[in-house]
Formats: sequence, structure tokens, C-alpha cells
Amino acid sequence: AFYKRMDQLVVVNPSFIKDLTAYGIDKNKISYIPNFVSKRHFHLVDSQQKLKLRKKLSLPIKKFIVIGVGQIQERKGVLDFVKIAELLPQFYFVWVGGFSFGRITDGYEQLKRIVNAPPSNLKFPGIINRNSMGDYYNACDVFFLPSYNELFPMSILEAASCGLPVVVRNLNLYRSILAEKYLSGQNIQEFRKVLEKLSADKELQVKQQAASQAISEEYSEEHLAKKWLKFYRSQSELNQ
Repeated sequence: AFYKRMDQLVVVNPSFIKDLTAYGIDKNKISYIPNFVSKRHFHLVDSQQKLKLRKKLSLPIKKFIVIGVGQIQERKGVLDFVKIAELLPQFYFVWVGGFSFGRITDGYEQLKRIVNAPPSNLKFPGIINRNSMGDYYNACDVFFLPSYNELFPMSILEAASCGLPVVVRNLNLYRSILAEKYLSGQNIQEFRKVLEKLSADKELQVKQQAASQAISEEYSEEHLAKKWLKFYRSQSELNQ
């Protein structure tokens, strides 16, 4: 009833539109304007700065480094992330995040054991101050999120803003918000092949870095400010 009393609704996730129309709200009253990523905190760095960040964060200098970000829970695909790390000992893996829900986290006991004694090529730095997240993205080579379901993970947009190729599970959501500007897989073996190919194929790396920059522009503060301005002007015209 609260939503129905509104003149306009702005959603940050396009999948919400279907839910709201199913609730009986006129689609013409719903606008989609997503959140933006600040370039001040999340931006490209050069190879020299990347090297400095690896030293600062105690990450291997010459390894191909894969980063995942999010709460440590089964839904995020952390167990798959760990299995792939075990299958690719020549790479190094970092999962940034912690147990935000403590012991009530699904799979807590198993995940806690892994975090306390991870494979030698996998690091769990825990929950990091948001202002430091850009350092972790920029120290790595690819962003990998094997999550089984998502609403709209800002971590993907942050990683893309830092120029990292994006690898995710093949979810319908990503097709609508990322427009195929990413690599995907459906299971552990597919993810393994994607990461191996990406690490060995410099042309593919450049292509996906460019795709991530396109994502970054789409979700930049400047671009979305224009969308908000257009929205306000359209409402002003309707009310005149």
C-alpha cells in the first residue's frame, strides 16, 4: 500500500520492476537508476603502482592473482572459490570479506575451518575498510564472484572501475545490468577453464579490461548524475 501511494518509484535494480508490477504498480511509474561507483576510491593504476600495492598487501609479486569479495557464506560461492584455488595452484587467490552474520551463517563450521587453514595459495584478509578496497582490487588481475544469487553486487562495479576483467556465474541478472561485458561459467570446471584462458591470453585480458571500463563508465557518477537530472526534469514537466 505504501508503494502504491507514491507518484514515482526509483529502483536501483532492474529486477525489482517485475516484482513491483506484479504487485499492481503501473510500470510507467517506475524508473531504474542504479547506484554509482566513486572514481576517487576505485580507479585504474599503472603497473608500477600495482607492484607497490602487492608489496604493501603482502601478495606474491609475479603470480596471476584472482580476487573475490563478499560475506563468507555458501550463497556467495566461497566453497567453489576455494575448490578452484586448489585446482589452480599456479595462481594466487584472495577473498576479502568476513562472517558478517557470525555462527548463523550457512555452512559456518566448514567455512570457518577453511578460513583458519586455507590452501597455501589462498588468503582471507577479513573485513577491510572500504577506503582500502581499491588497493586490493588494483593489486589483482581478475575479479571472480561465483555467487549463486545476487541482487546487485557493488563489488562487481568497483572491480570494473579498477579495470579488472570480471568473471561471474551465469546468472540472468548480469545480462541485464552488465550487458555481456564479462566472462562467465556455470560450474567449477568451466570457471577453471575461463581463468586459465584469461591468464594465458593477453588479447583476451585487454578485451575484458576494456569491457570493464565500459561498465565503469555506465555506472560512473557523471553518467548517473545525467540520468537523475533527466528524471527530475521529466517529473517537473509532468507537474507543470
